[in-house]
Amino acid sequence: MADDYRVILSEFKGGRLLAELPVSGLSYRSILNAPGSATFTVPLAAEPLAGLDWSLISPWRITAHVQRGSRVLWGGPLLSWSVDLSAETMTLDCVGLWEYYRRNMINLGYSTGTTPREQTTIARELIQQFADTPSPVSPGQNGYWGSNGPGALSFGPDLDTMKRERTYMWFEWKSVGEAVEQLGAVIRGFDFRIDHDWDVDARVIRNRMRWLYPAGGEDTGIVLEHGTNCTVTSVSSDGDRMCTETGVNGAGEGWSQLKSWWYNGQLETEDGRRIPRLAAVETNNSVVRVETLTAQAERMTAVGAFPIIVPEVTLHPGGEYSAAELRVGHRIRVRARTARWPGIDAEYVIQEINTKVSRSGEETTLALVPTTAFERVDDWVKGEFAA
Repeated sequence: MADDYRVILSEFKGGRLLAELPVSGLSYRSILNAPGSATFTVPLAAEPLAGLDWSLISPWRITAHVQRGSRVLWGGPLLSWSVDLSAETMTLDCVGLWEYYRRNMINLGYSTGTTPREQTTIARELIQQFADTPSPVSPGQNGYWGSNGPGALSFGPDLDTMKRERTYMWFEWKSVGEAVEQLGAVIRGFDFRIDHDWDVDARVIRNRMRWLYPAGGEDTGIVLEHGTNCTVTSVSSDGDRMCTETGVNGAGEGWSQLKSWWYNGQLETEDGRRIPRLAAVETNNSVVRVETLTAQAERMTAVGAFPIIVPEVTLHPGGEYSAAELRVGHRIRVRARTARWPGIDAEYVIQEINTKVSRSGEETTLALVPTTAFERVDDWVKGEFAA
């Protein structure tokens, strides 16, 4: 396996460094606004394992970080392990750190009241109060605030983006991760990812929450060209999210439930592009304002007005760019053509980075979303949406 890769184990609660793990193969997957995953193959006869406290290798007790060169590219808790006795190997399966926050709930309720607040402030407070901050006392005692978390995330300053109203009733037991994901998935919402880097003085790896606003990618100036620094194995057009009619449900039940609706009649009637009616429905029980539901319905309709044309991209091993230079949420340009097909020359946002490393080498593939999807949302809001 490539010599510049390391797998580092730490305690989940507190972050104390435990060991560097010898591995014969690994794969890891980073996803924008989602957890991702990783798998490591450990040769049990490896000398560095001598004296290892095996009781540490326990799900949710430890986290693993993948480092390449000087950069930490991935991190998350151990979910499961298995031992192959004939091959004398152990396989560790890990989930991205964000999975932990999906696995916690808003158990004491949260509300902005009638005064809208910055959306990234709401997201940070939900994470800290109900999932991440270690509580000084046990549940039921005075001073308990709903979380007994690992203290695994650090945050930069809150952004100044959009103010929102949100209410999460305690009896809904809403997932913290789901609440944050839905909070960002509206018009003028945000993307997010978790970055990892060394705190050399403290001898720990820090996990830093990054809010990305506006959604649509961080410009990098990177150009990937088929045959030069990447291979575009295929280009596909996907209409799975296309829709002409959208409905969104909010707080409440039955006749008292808040609802909003949006419709794109142009897509059903315009010559040269018309399609039959396609409907999409989502539910966001935490929303207490119809205007917010309308913004979400508008966004769904704008994104669903065109098929998504996406290339499948594999980076050249040892080439100009690798997983070490790219992050989910980066905006890049991809160029490819073949025979008489006109090809593509467009900007994309990296949604997923998948890397596999073995004795035979390294392979990194990218899953992309065209930036035109985000631009259409902006145009729609400005009243400038057109074919």
